[in-house]
Amino acid sequence: MCDEGRGHGRGCRCGGQVRGFIQPRLLLLLARKPTHGYELMDALRSVQSDENQADPGMLYRTLRQFEQDGQVTSSWDTEGRGPARRVYQLTDAGYEYLEWWAADIRKTRMRLDQFLAEYESVVVTRTSSPSKKRKRG
Repeated sequence: MCDEGRGHGRGCRCGGQVRGFIQPRLLLLLARKPTHGYELMDALRSVQSDENQADPGMLYRTLRQFEQDGQVTSSWDTEGRGPARRVYQLTDAGYEYLEWWAADIRKTRMRLDQFLAEYESVVVTRTSSPSKKRKRG
């Protein structure tokens, strides 16, 4: 939620946050190596600009859903000191889902680039138009 008061009743306009990005980020982290939940949480918090996006409940719900969908497997690691920890590993289906996300993100980036190019052409036209320039008085 925006706490800077810039929304003026039209919703928050504080940019830079990508919503719904937890899934591809988790898949990418798991593609690097099998990992337990605590380590995933730390990795998410180090990347996310807003730590609230790295909510432990949401992380474990997403991992359980990945496991139900066959994209992740998990096993208990009982070695080492401390309690047993569940370690998550990406399956072939998980790699395919990561590839789908990468393709989708590329398409989104292309649409965003097109929008920005159009925006810049409109802004340049608007600001260079003599009728739109304000007189200082």
